[in-house]
Parts: sequence; C-alpha cells; structure tokens
Amino acid sequence: MSIPFNYSMYETEDVKVEVKEVKGILSFLDGELLFEYKVYDMMGNGLSNLSKFSIQLDHIKKIQYKKGFLFFTGGKLIIEANQWAFFEPLPGSDQGKIKLNIKRNDKNEAIRFSTKLNLYMSQKRLGDMEE
Repeated sequence: MSIPFNYSMYETEDVKVEVKEVKGILSFLDGELLFEYKVYDMMGNGLSNLSKFSIQLDHIKKIQYKKGFLFFTGGKLIIEANQWAFFEPLPGSDQGKIKLNIKRNDKNEAIRFSTKLNLYMSQKRLGDMEE
C-alpha cells in the first residue's frame, strides 16, 4: 500500500526566504511507514538524491485525512508521532507532525490508506492491552 505526496517547506536565511518542494511516495511495509522523497527548488531542479526515512507504526499517535477546501482540490494526510524527535530527520516536519499534500486523483487511495492504518493501529493496541 503506497500513496504519492508532496509539500512545500520554507527556509529563511537572514532576509532571504527560500521555498523548496518535497515530492515522494509514502508506503506501509512490515509495520513501518516508509517515506521515499526528493527535494526540489521552485524551478523543479533536484536538490537531493532519493532519500528514505522509516518510522515504526508503534511511534505514530494519529493518522488523519483532511479533505481539501473545494471538491476539485485534493487534501492533506496528517501524521503525528508520539514524540517530537521521531520526525526530526524528515524535512518539513513540525513538532512531531508532517502534513502531506495529496492530489485530487489520489484522494480515495489516501482515505483508504488512512483508514487501514488506523484500523491496524487500533488492532495492535487492543492486542497489546490483552497481553
């Protein structure tokens, strides 16, 4: 199960503000969320090689899909970690939270992705409570 995403991030240096775009794929494999991404400048030039970051689903507090403002826009997949430090290596994360933009064509897949992961997390937590 995987879904494409993108998001913008802003970097400031004194008076200069630089906007960068992150594009990638989010996958769920063997109890882990795997982020594969590249960073681009606003002209579309690649600034990084393909990077990978994974986090155990046990370290995820919440996964939520929020639909876009209008029916023809996509939405956001918001993933929140249990601790701030878990998402620190991921560019553009903010206080243990990452907001991934999802295109309109991938909206239904993102909803299924979010629903399945929330179900998986609930079942895992219930199993842990029973032990």
